[in-house]
Amino acid sequence: MCCQSRIRTVVHHGSRIPLVAVCILGVIVFLGDATVLLAAKPAKPHTTETSIQVRGSLPLQDLGSVSKPFEATSADILTSAGTYGDFSRYLQLSPGVVFNDDVSDDILVRGGNPIENLFLVDGIEVPNINHISTLASTGGLVSMIDTSVLEKVDLLTGGYDSRYDERLSSVVDIKTREADGTEKHGDLDAGFIGAGGLLDAPLPNGGSLLLSAHRSLLNLFTNNIGLDGVPIYTNAFGRARLDLTPKDELDVLSLSGVDSININPCSGDWLESNTIDTQYSGWRTTDGVRWIHAYSSLTSGTAIVSDSEQVQHIDQQDQSLTPNYTTFNVANCQVDGAKSVYHEQTHDGQTTASYDFDTLVRDKLSIAAGGVARLYRVNYVIEQPIGQQSPLSVDPNRSDATSFYPDFSYGMSAEYLQLTWTITRNWNIGIGGRIQTFALGGYVTATPRASTIYRLSRHSNVYASFGQYAQMPPAVYILSFPQNRSLLPIRASHYIVGSDLWNSPLLNVGIEGYFKKYRDYPVSTEYPSLSLANMVDMLGQQFIWIPMTSRGGGRAYGANLFGSFRTPTHFMAQANISYSRVLYSGLDAKFRPGNFDFPVVANVAASWRSGKNYQASCRYEYTTGRPYTPYDLPDSIQQDRPIYNLDKVNGERGPSYSRFDFQVARNLHIHHQVLSLYGGLENTFNHSNFLSYAWMPHCDVAGYCGSSQGPYTTLYQMTRFPNFGVRYLF
Repeated sequence: MCCQSRIRTVVHHGSRIPLVAVCILGVIVFLGDATVLLAAKPAKPHTTETSIQVRGSLPLQDLGSVSKPFEATSADILTSAGTYGDFSRYLQLSPGVVFNDDVSDDILVRGGNPIENLFLVDGIEVPNINHISTLASTGGLVSMIDTSVLEKVDLLTGGYDSRYDERLSSVVDIKTREADGTEKHGDLDAGFIGAGGLLDAPLPNGGSLLLSAHRSLLNLFTNNIGLDGVPIYTNAFGRARLDLTPKDELDVLSLSGVDSININPCSGDWLESNTIDTQYSGWRTTDGVRWIHAYSSLTSGTAIVSDSEQVQHIDQQDQSLTPNYTTFNVANCQVDGAKSVYHEQTHDGQTTASYDFDTLVRDKLSIAAGGVARLYRVNYVIEQPIGQQSPLSVDPNRSDATSFYPDFSYGMSAEYLQLTWTITRNWNIGIGGRIQTFALGGYVTATPRASTIYRLSRHSNVYASFGQYAQMPPAVYILSFPQNRSLLPIRASHYIVGSDLWNSPLLNVGIEGYFKKYRDYPVSTEYPSLSLANMVDMLGQQFIWIPMTSRGGGRAYGANLFGSFRTPTHFMAQANISYSRVLYSGLDAKFRPGNFDFPVVANVAASWRSGKNYQASCRYEYTTGRPYTPYDLPDSIQQDRPIYNLDKVNGERGPSYSRFDFQVARNLHIHHQVLSLYGGLENTFNHSNFLSYAWMPHCDVAGYCGSSQGPYTTLYQMTRFPNFGVRYLF
């Protein structure tokens, strides 16, 4: 569990790409272009308006979020190499964002945990937007919403104003595509990872209907994608947009998904590092209604009512608890009679009602105010009756056994106010705040915001912002042990300074520095060096809940340099480089690197279109090595099981990560339709990217040890992997 991942991949050994090759790749990337698909309509040019319309609002920078969001259009995402057209994976290219591993689509912003991200679809919160995602996480394997339905995605990585429900790291604001209003449009697609389609049809009185559905196909090609299993998932999206009057718009939205995976480690494989069989299935849905009313050209109100439900079933058995487990048989991957060690049957519900009011007073003062009320429902059956031989302890006895069955409802409410003054033509100042009441625990938090932006010229500015944020730990952590009921809201303070050095439709260059400070962070009471930030979500390993207290802290700081270049029709390139540090403390108050402490991260991506028929894209990514916790080898060898050295939590670092992806497409035009054929490679040069070290429980039986120092082996991330498919637009 701690800093180790059990994802199995084929082991390939390769040398690092030399610096000269990296420079050559940079040139290639600069001349490249991306495109798997030609689907989405072109993104609308960014404009700065001073009035509120039914389908719009004041620009973010005029409402206090001076830090410019990272923006991606549907066309950018669908035509990008190395992302499978998944918006979450595309956002991993953003400045200050890192990822967990090649298989997951986690968005880890400035050292934060996946639970610290807020996802909005047309203003409606979606608590969990990913397939194959475990309780208390928003990360997963693939997004539940098809990118073809998106107009654009804005990622705010800090300093966001008080209008948003509080999250400690980021806001992902998704806007679905605007309908043509007069004609029916659609597309069908089939590729290596899935097949589906979209229909966009006009409705009477200027409304529109947008429908999409997708089904995974990976199980048709393989029974193992590196997880000792393959995910199966289906998702569907629907949105009806009705123009009730010239001043009233009504959106009815639904997003749902069903997914499952069976993980069966092969007991007859001496390289196998996992002994846990896992059966996972789940479904989640969000349904909501949004009404936007324009009181005038400068004033609008937005009312939202929504409901989200999530159900998960997980069962786990430990192969090592069977009498015949030590019988090594390369022809047999099954272990009969594995003992049950974990059972989860959970249902989370969330019903929300909110109202937001925006107005502009004499072009000088913008006011945003509103409130939200939310009812949470939990119904959990979680059983871990015998605990586990903890990799965190040298005690050979099984520990941390717990079972709990909460079934109740609780509330949360919040009110906010955000004001922005235009002091002079070039200078804006914003202040705001949010008050939240948490019924679970009985806490009230007040979190202020302040920001300013000064425009140096038509194309450049400087800005600064400060914000405090508060978020409760996930309910499952609070309910797992009696002492966890006293966990406090986690708090984070953001300090940001930056500059848009040049901002124009053709070229954007900027620099930003930040400091983020955490307090009241959950930490283990049993293991003083262990923080929740050093425990990662690893589907396929045995789940474990531990007693915790809110006495941890953390700090993340760094700087990002970023830029993009875009021509109107043929070429787009973007690049960023970040330096940062992410440190967390446990109960012992000693700061250690967090799981997502990657000091240097660099991304370069580009796309190019030759006329209407050919498209190409490529991407290069580099990070310094991932931190990991080494084994306590003497005790591990003595007990023949992995035991981590908690005196060195994330105290060592693997080799650097380097990956180059490319993709090409050929478009065939048939009357007014387009048939797009695309293909590409992930990790084109087959670079061996370190993931973790893993203990080999079969080492002695097989008569072979993976390391001269002990029976463990190196796990690597994704090897060279194809991506191909076809898309038909009509």
